[in-house]
Amino acid sequence: TSLFQTDELCKNRHVSKRRGGSLTKLAYYSTVQHKVAKVRSFDHSAKEAEGDPLYEISVQEEITARLHFIKFENAYIETCLDFIKDHLVNTETKVIKATAFVYAKHADSEFRFQNTHPDIFPYLLINIGSGVSIVKVEAEDKFERIGGSSIGGGTFWGLGALLTKTKRFDELLQLASKGQHTNVDMLVKDIYGGAYGSLGLTGDLIASSFGKSATTDKEFSKEDMAKSLLHMISNDIGQLACLYAKLHNLTRVYFGGFFIRGHPVTMHTITYSINFFTKGEVQALFLRHEGYLGAIGAFLKGAEEDNPNQYSWGENYAGSSGLMSVSPELNPVQRARSGTFDMLEMDRLERQLVNLPLLQDPTSYIPDTVELTEDALAREYWLYCFEEALDGVVKRAIASQKDQPVAVERAEKFRQKYRHKLQTLRHQPFAYGSLTVRSLLDTREHCLNEFNFPDPYSKIKQKENDMALKYYLKVVKSVEELSWEQRQFTLAKGLLAGNVFDWGAKAVSDVLESDPEFGFEQAKQQLQERPWLVDAYNQWIERLKGPPHKCALFFVDNSGIDIILGVFPFIRELLIRGTEVVLASNSGPALNDVTNSELQILTERIAAMDPVIHTALKEDRLALVQNGSSSPCLDLSRLDKVLATVVRERGTDLVIIEGMGRAIHTNYYAMLSCESLKLAVIKNSWLAERLGGKIFSVVFKYEVPSKAQG
Repeated sequence: TSLFQTDELCKNRHVSKRRGGSLTKLAYYSTVQHKVAKVRSFDHSAKEAEGDPLYEISVQEEITARLHFIKFENAYIETCLDFIKDHLVNTETKVIKATAFVYAKHADSEFRFQNTHPDIFPYLLINIGSGVSIVKVEAEDKFERIGGSSIGGGTFWGLGALLTKTKRFDELLQLASKGQHTNVDMLVKDIYGGAYGSLGLTGDLIASSFGKSATTDKEFSKEDMAKSLLHMISNDIGQLACLYAKLHNLTRVYFGGFFIRGHPVTMHTITYSINFFTKGEVQALFLRHEGYLGAIGAFLKGAEEDNPNQYSWGENYAGSSGLMSVSPELNPVQRARSGTFDMLEMDRLERQLVNLPLLQDPTSYIPDTVELTEDALAREYWLYCFEEALDGVVKRAIASQKDQPVAVERAEKFRQKYRHKLQTLRHQPFAYGSLTVRSLLDTREHCLNEFNFPDPYSKIKQKENDMALKYYLKVVKSVEELSWEQRQFTLAKGLLAGNVFDWGAKAVSDVLESDPEFGFEQAKQQLQERPWLVDAYNQWIERLKGPPHKCALFFVDNSGIDIILGVFPFIRELLIRGTEVVLASNSGPALNDVTNSELQILTERIAAMDPVIHTALKEDRLALVQNGSSSPCLDLSRLDKVLATVVRERGTDLVIIEGMGRAIHTNYYAMLSCESLKLAVIKNSWLAERLGGKIFSVVFKYEVPSKAQG
């Protein structure tokens, strides 16, 4: 990151510092220099020597933009200025999504995260900083401040400091979390001896905040006073929010601002207040990055001439701080750190990401099959699974850069960072919003990239691609000799066998490490016999007896045998039937998944051997498009805009999603407006058992939307 002197900071128009009464929030851009893996095809015009690789791999330096948000108490202004001086760089800015959640104190999962839906409007946004601002939002560019209050976070901090002599905001919250407000507050039962049933008031309801302090001649503890004060201000804000929501007929209220700070007592009190005064008709929602709202707004205002639709953003899990622990004692180190400053990092993606046009209902689409914050058994297993696999990932990272002496040191730093993330998530599953297998995989990829391991599986992919190409014509020829029905089944089975070759699955990587001869035919033998665990093959074969599909969109998975001997023979048959095919592959590397740049080279080589593929490419009936992702999983609401346009223009009426990451961990329940095939081999024994099968069980899920069935 480039360095700037302090006097240069004032000149930087793209620095946004929003200083509240008690906290400063800063937003800034930096350019991050990191390594990326590139592949380039060799010149194959000359006769190749035996053993020549298909393409060369190079690692190049690339500069990308990163957006940082920092919040810190004003007491640490000098520390933060030093931090800014060391990290600040002038560039541009864009649009960011916020993650919202509902807080339920006594639920199995206290934090329930929600998707940001396109139909989010209208809503009430209540920003609780030093004071309170209430904004009615009707559209992206239509909003107005409709009210506010001087009683907010600054009031809690100020009165709290006077009452407890505690000057630190986090220390006040910690005191409050240990206190009993009933020692200070006067309750309904203190006045009436119990509940006041005729008015619907329970005995435990607060009748008067700090009411006992006027009538009791004793000293009150700092903890109890802090708790009473927190309840008083949170209840006041909650009731104010209810009144404005009722007045404007709104049912969704989003709370932001650094007063909340992810603190359970605050969120519970506001939620309770909202539920009590509206009888459950209004929902209180909180933002994971609540403290950055003002900074984000100031930053975007300073760069409003930029085209907001040019880029998309993704959180960099390697650099972001997470939500704090529910219990202050659970992770005191993180509590202490957050008192100094807290950080959110967003990486700019050079592509605009949009919904797949074929999603039946984008507003209800949830990519992930299991939410691990709500499933303790699954959470414990997957956290254990990722920790157990860590040594193998480190080994693979080092092997990918044997010629670099510092690779071992960087790999060890990666190990420490990712293990720390896993340990944090074990104690605080909600730390980064929703916790899923996808987020665990993505966090690992982000940490690998941070320590300059852009593609640890590059050499494995190169070797497996070279090997698989030698068998391509043999596989195609053997398929062509079969009867039509036998051919369709062999192609489906080949597609599934190819999907076995996934280095992300430990059961498979162990086999591939110990038995280099394990190949396509051996994989076929490992597959579950029919009937499969999920078996809609009969419905699929009946559909194939009908007219051809207009265009098939195929989200591909692994390099090597999977793409070359599994996918290509399968799509070759579709092309022969008269169906156009769009192969969607990752924009960047993840595990041994094939990337778009690799697929371009592979397709070129296959086309040189196979007239069917050659002709399809020439006639533009076979298209290769990047999907906008660098993940082993698939979020159909964040796809490259170019891919969405291609899908729409070609009248796509069949979507094929392959692999555990894309079709099981994500999109298993995704509802599409056209026919779909979701195919995978379950290469994890725990997951297979949970689904009612064994390792190498097969999922062959063919779905037709209800309107198409009619």
